[in-house]
Amino acid sequence: MPDRVIAGSCALVTGGARGIGRAIAVALLREGVKVVIADVDGVAAARTASELAGDGRVVVPVDLDVRDREAFAAVVERIESDVAPVDILVNNAGIMPLGPFLEQSPDRDDRQIDINVRGVVHGMRAVLPGMLRRRRGHVVNVASVAGKVGVPFAAVYAGTKHAVVGLTEAVRHELRDSGVDLSYIMPAIVDTELTSGTRSLRYPPRVRPEQVADAVVRALRTGRVDVFVPEFTRLTAVLPILLPRSVVERVGRWFGIDQVFAELDADARRAYDLRMDAL
Repeated sequence: MPDRVIAGSCALVTGGARGIGRAIAVALLREGVKVVIADVDGVAAARTASELAGDGRVVVPVDLDVRDREAFAAVVERIESDVAPVDILVNNAGIMPLGPFLEQSPDRDDRQIDINVRGVVHGMRAVLPGMLRRRRGHVVNVASVAGKVGVPFAAVYAGTKHAVVGLTEAVRHELRDSGVDLSYIMPAIVDTELTSGTRSLRYPPRVRPEQVADAVVRALRTGRVDVFVPEFTRLTAVLPILLPRSVVERVGRWFGIDQVFAELDADARRAYDLRMDAL
């Protein structure tokens, strides 16, 4: 089957002002997609949109806190009135507090769940009715390999990403043959501010945001449901089916999954933690 044509579509990218979201916006603009950059930091969204505009590209910034269901719905309504119908939603906004589970504050837990899970739910509920009426559209949810593996010292984060995987799979089945597709992206550790002050795995090396962006474009072009970045990490889904748990856990320890977040460089992580806790 030939790749789908996405040029001329309109995409809403949450958390689009920096990091993975910015890279996704760049990749989509390169494909000829109109891009709406949504971010809780409206100033950063406007700055990124200004940097990426030009040469006929359509890039629009919006201020959006994905935790606000009514605000999400209003943004989608405004986009569809002023720009174009939302053909693509990339639910990318997310935060990643790290540390021992029992030492994490309930406020941080709530913030993660609200942004990483409820934000995805709000986005899907905002765009899916219109997509279903038009019988076209694609929702891409940025999850994580942590959506398949219990990652020590990132317990609630891993829980939220498991939720994103399950949510996407379930809604996809509900909407089968509707003309609307759903995919989720499963990156390994990405070299962004979220992972500042952490160790690296023995393998694979840190993923670049551009690799995640390319995976999003690949999902949109092919309709692939689950896209692992790099593809090697699909083993996290396959090995638990094939091998005893004790063997799988030994393999994980060899790659360093039990150590990657065990000791944090607080100085290197301070700027991100301050910005995250201010949300």
